[in-house]
Amino acid sequence: MPGKALSPIFRDSAELTAHHSLSEKIQEAVKHSRFLIVLCSPAAKASHWVNEEIHLFRKLHGEASILCVICEGTPETSFPPALLENGREPLAANVSGGKENFKLGITQLAASMLGVGLDQLIQRDAKRRRNRLRLLSAGSLAFGTIMGGMAWTALDARDEAEVSRTEAEKMVEFMLTDLKQDLEPVGKLDILDGVGTRVTDYYSVIPLSDMDDDRLARRARARHLLGQVALDQRKMEKAKIEIEAAYQVTQEVLRRNPDDTDAIFAHAQSAYWVGEMAYLSKDYNKVIIFWQEYNALGTSLYERNPDNFDWIMEAAWGYHNMGAVEGKLGRSEVSLGHYDAALTLFSKAHSISPSNLSVSLEKANTLSTKSYELFKNIKYNAALEVRKNEIELLQSLSAQDYENDIQYRLLLTKLNYWEIKNSIDLKCNLQEPKKILQELRHYNKKDPSNLRWKTNYFSYTSDFLIQCHKNFPQRELISRVKEVINFANTHSLEVHDKIAKLQLIKNSK
Repeated sequence: MPGKALSPIFRDSAELTAHHSLSEKIQEAVKHSRFLIVLCSPAAKASHWVNEEIHLFRKLHGEASILCVICEGTPETSFPPALLENGREPLAANVSGGKENFKLGITQLAASMLGVGLDQLIQRDAKRRRNRLRLLSAGSLAFGTIMGGMAWTALDARDEAEVSRTEAEKMVEFMLTDLKQDLEPVGKLDILDGVGTRVTDYYSVIPLSDMDDDRLARRARARHLLGQVALDQRKMEKAKIEIEAAYQVTQEVLRRNPDDTDAIFAHAQSAYWVGEMAYLSKDYNKVIIFWQEYNALGTSLYERNPDNFDWIMEAAWGYHNMGAVEGKLGRSEVSLGHYDAALTLFSKAHSISPSNLSVSLEKANTLSTKSYELFKNIKYNAALEVRKNEIELLQSLSAQDYENDIQYRLLLTKLNYWEIKNSIDLKCNLQEPKKILQELRHYNKKDPSNLRWKTNYFSYTSDFLIQCHKNFPQRELISRVKEVINFANTHSLEVHDKIAKLQLIKNSK
């Protein structure tokens, strides 16, 4: 079946884009879809909306067209509960575990949808892949040239070039989504650099006022995607330029459609990401401008529909972010007020979706940052009480944790608890925190490839030793400090400031 293709595809994207799929749009897409592909992972298992989409699709189309793909974890850790209802045992293609597994899993999925034999599809895919990879670089160069020419066409022949412009802009999205997926696994995102420059040049000569809402949406998605590529490449200045350009576009869409929730949400995301880029640069005076806007837009969505789960979460994130930046600016009381507002909203979201693990983890994040703000301002007893609440919450979630992430985080939180306790009582017993340090070392040996665990282990352990060093016997303290410094150097962790503090403690002994 050489001419058979799979299209169109609806994707509820959570990437850095200026598009938001509201529930009514998802319902419409599900209604007109022949297949539902469930990308199974621990995050999908915890997602309220993934389960809702499975329920809706099954109600409209039955069971046969629900296809499962394991992206991360195992069936036990990754299948959303809706897939397993009434004793169901769905089969799934597995795309985790390496490049070859990924290719085979995708081919199995496509074979199921197309109704062709797996062997036939593998033969066809191999031939197509050889041709595709051979043409990628040449195609990118040619496309960049076309986009450069289109910029002048857009100025010199507006009416005649309307169709060509539309097709070129659609090609932009193709290049920046489909080809990004091809190039990223093989480390060739730099091929898109020239394309990105041409795309930027193309859009820069077309005034926003000359574009209708659809074209503006494409323009915003293109700039956001270029920002995502730049972030993936750690090209922060380029990412900043693209994200701020997308902000200008979504701002114009919102000006035209001030009551449209899609437009409000899209611009809220732009405001967040501009603020996030400033936060990474520690420009907190700039951060607060854009995160105030993000918070206001998220709150306006919530006020329109206070029972909408998405809008509750959006408003909660907005308040949490405001708490973070106000704390950086030294306005502790204002910061704590924002954290309390976020906690109230996360609790409301939890009441709507009590099985949603991500909501509980967001609440735990807010408790953590609130405790740190209190501790920083020498409100030790209040900080200790908030840490207790965080520990209780994480303990209640530990039964849902198949990957040990929550258990690991619980240990870190307990270490924070003892750090605060030591500040209250300098003679407190350190036997319990020493056991925690031993468990943390055990986890790192258990999963030596987990860089996030390694970074957290060093950060939390060094903070604890810096805070509590007076309580350790001299020989033990020197031994532990040496161990932590060697750990950071062995794993090339970028933590020079903390190493300097640890060295100072060791040398003073």
